Amino acid sequence: MSALSYTLGSSQSFMLASTQSYILASSVSSVIGATLGFATLLGTAALLVSGAYLAGLWHDAVKPARRSMGWALGQGLPASPEDVGLQFEERSTVLADGTMPAWWIRGRSPHSNRAVIILHGHGRSRWDSLRRIGQHADNAALLVIPDLRGHGDAPGRCALARREAGDVCVLMAAIEAEHPGITITLVGHSMGAVVAIHAAAQRTAAGTAISEVISWGAYDRVATPLNARLKLRALPARPFSDAILWMCGRTNGPERITRDAAAALGSTQLTLYADSLDAVSPLADSEAIHAALPSSVLHRTTGIPHSELGVQ
Repeated sequence: MSALSYTLGSSQSFMLASTQSYILASSVSSVIGATLGFATLLGTAALLVSGAYLAGLWHDAVKPARRSMGWALGQGLPASPEDVGLQFEERSTVLADGTMPAWWIRGRSPHSNRAVIILHGHGRSRWDSLRRIGQHADNAALLVIPDLRGHGDAPGRCALARREAGDVCVLMAAIEAEHPGITITLVGHSMGAVVAIHAAAQRTAAGTAISEVISWGAYDRVATPLNARLKLRALPARPFSDAILWMCGRTNGPERITRDAAAALGSTQLTLYADSLDAVSPLADSEAIHAALPSSVLHRTTGIPHSELGVQ
């Protein structure tokens, strides 16, 4: 074999090897590119799904489904206080950024000098509160059942108990202006119970403590029922719920835990009702609130669903 033939053969072998290496490198590069592209696609899809889920949770938190007269009729519930034999007026209290529609109901004890305000929970309305009126109608001169902001017929967005207490204080001032010397009892269920405790604490801080707060299924922090309800629906909770609470804090200010508000009630009597099997507002939360105010009274039950607490 001549030197030229050897050189040509070596060159051809080198070129073949180079070509094969190039093809292999190109194939590997294509596979890596396709994998990265697929991973990017999956990541983008995950972000889109997570964003849509978070947006849905935020909407449910601040603009829950309206439970108004149509809902009550569909549930076979009374459509107004008149359906339970009580006379009433439909009135709205003017707030700094909206209005608070309410039923102002004539109680069966006109000389009691007592007004009772009944506050509903998150995602409910005064039509749900109407189910809790029976035990109070016979012992009050006036009952007021409002829709909290973003619920029922009330405009605006729910603030997850961060601003509603101030709204209730405006409502109490309106009642007192019309009925000087009247004593006020706040009754609340779930979020409404938390709002009641905070509103009463604000009144105590202002030197105008109210008579009594009756709490059904209160919680200490809103994260507790928020996460519990998501888990009951087999939906992801954290970190999405953390994001909801962060956004609520940015919009409405920081949360004040309920036991701190209870500790500041002073002379206001606090009566708590909680169920040992409540999966939304656990008994432990009411026990912590009770411990913060030793003069309070805690009644424990077993087997009453959260939505039915206070219903008679």
